Amino acid sequence: MNNQENSEFTVIIDTREQQPWEFPYHSIANRKLDTGDYSIEGLEHLLCIERKKGIAEIANNITEKRFKDVIERMSGYKYAFILIECDYDQLMNYPIGSDVPQKLWKNIKIQPAYILKYLVELQMYYGIHVIFCGCPSWAEKTAMSIMKRVHTKHAKDQQKDI
Repeated sequence: MNNQENSEFTVIIDTREQQPWEFPYHSIANRKLDTGDYSIEGLEHLLCIERKKGIAEIANNITEKRFKDVIERMSGYKYAFILIECDYDQLMNYPIGSDVPQKLWKNIKIQPAYILKYLVELQMYYGIHVIFCGCPSWAEKTAMSIMKRVHTKHAKDQQKDI
């Protein structure tokens, strides 16, 4: 554990997360999560937050069987979120503004309309909330807001059970 020892809950960060968000006012536990990149200790079975650094990452993931498996597992969570570190305009203008080199743009087969369709279907058919956060710092703030609400809701539910 690090950061604030008296924080309300402990944020779990998957050990495979390369450059994790920091959550400076909460305790952190780095451990392997079966699904997703972030959760709350004790509520790992309910909350799954998957971080995407941009549209290029999603465009690549759409074609991977591994990602389809992640989506299937996420659909079993009560609270499943994909937080995207870009805005809607970046999706609709993809690959412009992405980290895909311009010389490769002509080879891109996945277009913005298909990515949008895919993201809408994730919400409709799998119950996964997709949020465009704009940038990494807003994505981190969004993740913390989600975690606070899930923690508060389940702390209240536990009080009712007593």
